[in-house]
Amino acid sequence: MKRISLSSIPAAMLLGFACAAAPAAAQSPGVCLSLTDAMSLAASRAPEVAGAEARLAEAEAEVQAARSLRRPQVSTFGRSSLGDTGLTSSQLENQLGVQVSQRLYDFGDARLAEAAADNQVDQRNYEIAAQQAESAQMLADAYLTRLETLAVIDVVSERRDYFRRQRDAVTDLLARGGATRADRAQIEAQLANAEADALELQFLADQSATRIREYAGVDRLDLCDSESASRSLAGEMAGLETLDRLVQAALSDNPMIGARLSAVRSLEARLDRARRNRLPVIEAVGIASYVYDDQREDWEGRDRLGVDVSVPLYTGRALNAQRDQAAAQLAAEQSALRTLQRDMREQAEIAFRRSISLEAQLIRREAVASSQAEYFDAIAGEFEYGLGTLPDLVDARLAHERAQIDVISARFDWLRQKLELLRLTGRTPRVATGE
Repeated sequence: MKRISLSSIPAAMLLGFACAAAPAAAQSPGVCLSLTDAMSLAASRAPEVAGAEARLAEAEAEVQAARSLRRPQVSTFGRSSLGDTGLTSSQLENQLGVQVSQRLYDFGDARLAEAAADNQVDQRNYEIAAQQAESAQMLADAYLTRLETLAVIDVVSERRDYFRRQRDAVTDLLARGGATRADRAQIEAQLANAEADALELQFLADQSATRIREYAGVDRLDLCDSESASRSLAGEMAGLETLDRLVQAALSDNPMIGARLSAVRSLEARLDRARRNRLPVIEAVGIASYVYDDQREDWEGRDRLGVDVSVPLYTGRALNAQRDQAAAQLAAEQSALRTLQRDMREQAEIAFRRSISLEAQLIRREAVASSQAEYFDAIAGEFEYGLGTLPDLVDARLAHERAQIDVISARFDWLRQKLELLRLTGRTPRVATGE
């Protein structure tokens, strides 16, 4: 979600950042739903994951089919015909039997078929992890958005209450000639603005709540506070303190990279198999049948045991086409892998530097908020002794409030950037921690 911004409207009143940072829906640690547990619920319940698991089942079935090439093949057969036996060279017109064949040597054909299928299973497993991470990220964004919105709602509520008190005070002063109609109109406008902001923010909070309920499958939204979320994410970030470690983790642990690598390995095995499609396949073949001999006019048992060697001689360039197709598919997948690796390195470095920048910005925003608080106290003191005007007091209060909202936004932007780092490095929480 985009960062919440009230730059186009008057900012809200805030007595201190600690008041704003604690959302209205925060619960005690013993009963609240932590960020990581909510993400794990989303990862386990997402219908998209079920689709990825179905593709995994399909790949596992292909593994079984590939392994069957190494196993005995058993089939039954029957033959029957009527008519003049002189028209055929066979005297065995009626047969019923069983044929058993076993590959003895195929120049690696079965091994390569199994390797291609195994790597495809690995690819599907990585795709499941990627889909789980995507669903968890969607939930996490809604989780943080709700916490941030509730924090800003607290700020706007303070502003609304403040201007209500100011309106009552100005109304009394106006009756005694101590204020003007312009002063009251200004206060009324600020109050209406605060109420409109509260309605919009409440909609955003409800919107996030709807997504959380749908993704996590919970009825009550007893979310932990932002400090708990920050601690959870900090624990997942262990070992990613430097840019080199982060980039290395992104290239080695990101599930999409893993899926591409597995796809390349699978296609390499398929290409090797296609290159060997002109080599012979040697099989041991045994046949046992019960036949009717036309010359003897009697049924008897027959059997045969031998070795079959099959070599394709001419297929109308079908085998060449298979090799060319496999080579083209491999080249395309290798190109996609290199592109993804390049993009991943770029995104990882940008995200790392962005995280450092946001952390530094948060410190600066807190310093600005502290200075604005001192400035407002000074203006309020002057106004109390009749040395300032109402517009000066309102402007000072709003500037102080804007600084506090900037602190809230900077804090949650930093948390979202941590989530982005976890996504890039394949560390998005997908298993419940029980926190």
